[in-house]
Amino acid sequence: MIIPNYNFAISLSMLFDDFEVKRLCAKHFRSAYLNCSKPFTQNNIYSFGEHGIAKFLIAFAAMGLFYLLLLLSLEITFWNLKNFVLHNIVYNAYKKFIKFQAVVSNKVIKKYGDEDTENERKKVLELLQTLQENPVLLKELTKIYFKCPVVKAVRNISLVVNKSECFGLLGLNGAGKTTVFKMLTGEETTTSGTVLINGISITENIRKVRSRIGHCPQSDCVLSHMTGRELLIMYARLWGVPEPSIYKYVEAFLCSMCLKTHADEFVYTYSGKSKRRLCTAIALMGKPSIIFLDEPLAGMDPIARRLLWDTITWMCKTGKTIIIASHSMRECETLCTRLAIMVKGRFTCLGSPQHLKNKFGNIYTLTAKIKTNTDEDKVEEEFKEFIKTTFPGSMINQDCQGIIGYYIPSQEIHWGKVFRVLEEAKILFHVKDYSVRQITLEQIFLTVANTDKMESDLLIKLL
Repeated sequence: MIIPNYNFAISLSMLFDDFEVKRLCAKHFRSAYLNCSKPFTQNNIYSFGEHGIAKFLIAFAAMGLFYLLLLLSLEITFWNLKNFVLHNIVYNAYKKFIKFQAVVSNKVIKKYGDEDTENERKKVLELLQTLQENPVLLKELTKIYFKCPVVKAVRNISLVVNKSECFGLLGLNGAGKTTVFKMLTGEETTTSGTVLINGISITENIRKVRSRIGHCPQSDCVLSHMTGRELLIMYARLWGVPEPSIYKYVEAFLCSMCLKTHADEFVYTYSGKSKRRLCTAIALMGKPSIIFLDEPLAGMDPIARRLLWDTITWMCKTGKTIIIASHSMRECETLCTRLAIMVKGRFTCLGSPQHLKNKFGNIYTLTAKIKTNTDEDKVEEEFKEFIKTTFPGSMINQDCQGIIGYYIPSQEIHWGKVFRVLEEAKILFHVKDYSVRQITLEQIFLTVANTDKMESDLLIKLL
């Protein structure tokens, strides 16, 4: 009786036998071999007697509950054991195994690393020592997936995000932005490092942390069998919004996300951009002190994007902390007070948009178009040699069908000199037209985010 399957099967068998005996005994012409005595015809199948199944049903329920609790206990034990082995044994062995590679990597980081990220790390250490409470504090956050090969998703990130601040995480696909968000919301465990949300560690009290955050994940996690209005009403009730105020509260979010025209339609009929707006509205609801938005503007039209910009700006002014992951430098430049560029799980740049402009805006981009003729190749080579001699340290970034692009370092070079030289080149090398401008933040982002390419490495040296 200790096996639930046996109790269930024997109960069904005895129930069927009892039904058949009573059915056959009720006929006028009974079989001579059939026992139709009173104990069989008047038997209570749900009794604890010899022919009852009550004891089997109780044993089935009790043992089923016991094995379910045992299974949950084993799952939790093995999960904790797996985390312990990965974080304390495998990770330490892995660090010793790659000790030489780590030394080489540190030399590269010191050579090409950013002093702002190092200053941020020192600031985090000081705040931990003084026990000051900040909305978001990360200390040497690391995430490694122990696969074959090993994947280093996040590498030693240290960051402090203050109240009323909108912080931007910029990076290409695979840079580690979503992994950081998953660790901050408790979806993924950290390999090493410290994560404090309003002074609460996510490893010690994840439930309390989740009650203080709003999260818009990269994938659209919404219930498709409900309408947009019903979904927002459900989340408003979960956040504890008073019942008389729910309608106006939900209407405000429907208007701010430009969803009012689709509010009473089922979610499965929504387009991708409409689902994105709905997920963003859910993340902004309630009273979370910290909001994580993973690419919230993906696929949005200009009107919806502008409305969301206004909503995020207003929420920052009310004291909320917002962290946005994005591919767009323009988006982060508009919304964020500070931003960081992630490359292969590591911060390569950190600071305000204006700080990055002042720091990296020391390069001009020159684009010239050479007139096509029979001696085009010869003229192009002479023009390239002329630019190389006139502007030492310049590098070609484009050369296609007579259009040549250069990165020119701006140290000791004035606009007047640039235009004077190019006017001379216009006559000497048959330059049809040209343009000179300062490098944009978008170019800085694309350059820094592609450091694995040779031309980008060269531009990093200029920066």
